[in-house]
Amino acid sequence: MMVIYTTLVILVFLLILLNTKHMWSAYTARRNGKLPPRGKGTMFNVRHLLMEGEKELAVQLYCEIFNTAPGKARKDIEELQRSLKV
Repeated sequence: MMVIYTTLVILVFLLILLNTKHMWSAYTARRNGKLPPRGKGTMFNVRHLLMEGEKELAVQLYCEIFNTAPGKARKDIEELQRSLKV
């Protein structure tokens, strides 16, 4: 039983760590001007990020604009990337 609790604690810690990394990268990108302020993003910004090679930031912004799950956003971004031939 102790092994299960230890495993769960480790998994929760890893999820928190990954989420913190995700939030920090978005914060840094906004501070550096790569991402627009929250609520001000457009598809033009998403396309611009793709053209710069910032696919993960484009996925984050797409999720924010359309309030979608990251999996669907990633699929849509890949389709947009193919249409842009980046």
